[in-house]
Amino acid sequence: MEKEIIRLNIHFEEGFYTFSDQIKSQMRPLTEYTLGNFFTDDKPLNVEIGIGNGEFLCHIAEKRPDEHFIGFEVFRKIFRKAISKVQKKNLSNVKLIQYDASFFVPLLANNTVSNFYVNFPDPWPKKKHNKRRLLKPEFLKIISDKLIPGGKLFIATDHDDYAEEILINLKAVSELKPEFENYFVNELIDYYPTKYYRKFAIKNKVYFFKMVKL
Repeated sequence: MEKEIIRLNIHFEEGFYTFSDQIKSQMRPLTEYTLGNFFTDDKPLNVEIGIGNGEFLCHIAEKRPDEHFIGFEVFRKIFRKAISKVQKKNLSNVKLIQYDASFFVPLLANNTVSNFYVNFPDPWPKKKHNKRRLLKPEFLKIISDKLIPGGKLFIATDHDDYAEEILINLKAVSELKPEFENYFVNELIDYYPTKYYRKFAIKNKVYFFKMVKL
């Protein structure tokens, strides 16, 4: 039996955010999904995976009003904080989606994203849970496919073991090359210090990765 292919109908409340309930209601067995464009023009598109309270996303979206930004976050309570931040700043170049980015990113068109940002992804520190980590070679390859030539992937983590795994996994994606000589640096002058960074990560060694698509 062949899978049915349907286009997801994403309705953004107030024009910029949507919750998982609206997406889950469209899910069916044996179905593949496609997406329409989230924006109506061809301005540069940026994606943050795991936006938390939206602090980082709002900061860069405010600085770059001529670009578009999509943010994904799983947890509803903290997602609502991101909605409030976008509202307070009256940002018209942001879309927020409360859903797992690992589902949505593969649906984005290839060669369309200028930058991906992944700030402090869940390290799943217990060894038995390591398989749940997001930044596996397969997902990094998908990210690479979605980036435009010259597009960049930014990753920050303060977890030593996860940083080691990210380094190994990035080396497995030949289309992505490091901008830093040793793949990562431990200080990044222009990194925006989010609440998580100020409260937790600044006490630890932080690993900043910046990759560019050839």
